[in-house]
Formats: sequence, structure tokens, C-alpha cells
Amino acid sequence: MGAEQDPRDAEFEAQIEALRQHFVGELPERRAKLVAAWVDCVDRGDEAPWLRLRDVAHKLSGSAPCYGLDAIGDAGRRLDKLLSGRTPCRERDAVATTVAELIAALDQTIAVS
Repeated sequence: MGAEQDPRDAEFEAQIEALRQHFVGELPERRAKLVAAWVDCVDRGDEAPWLRLRDVAHKLSGSAPCYGLDAIGDAGRRLDKLLSGRTPCRERDAVATTVAELIAALDQTIAVS
């Protein structure tokens, strides 16, 4: 005989899935914020859009893996690291590939949800 599942486990799993679906539902908005910050970034320009870009990447790097979205988390972590280093990167060309990877990971998840 198989072991019976504790109803509390099923309730917990349902709550986690609801949180995951809510998080995934917010991804288009997070993507839009990422793209808006990226568009505003210019080499050696105002630091504010770079900080917004880093903030979006940082939040995605921490929260996405909690919901099994490792590709988003990994790309977010790479971008966060570039933008948070001892000498944070502020050159569009140096960051472009990593931003594109994060956008692609977001797009893929949004498309399948």
C-alpha cells in the first residue's frame, strides 16, 4: 500500500503553486521594467537607470529560483553581478548580451504560462 498524503502537505503545495502562478503573472510587468531601464541606460550617463536595471535583475535573481524558474534566476544573477561589482559596469555593449539572455528567459517563461 502507498503512504497517504497528509492533507496539510497538499494544502501547502497548492499555496506554493498559487504563489508561483502569481509570480509568473507578474513577469510581463517585470520584463517591461527591465526593458524600460535598459532603454534608458547610456554609456557613462545618468546612474539612475543602471540602478533600476540592477534592482530588477537583483529581485529576479533571488525570487525566480524559489519558483523553479532557474533560467531567469541565473540570467538575473549574472546581470546583477555585472551591475553590482566593485566597479559596476555602466557600458551598454558589455551588458547587452546578459540583458538579452534575461529578456529571453523571461519571454520563454511568459510564453508557456
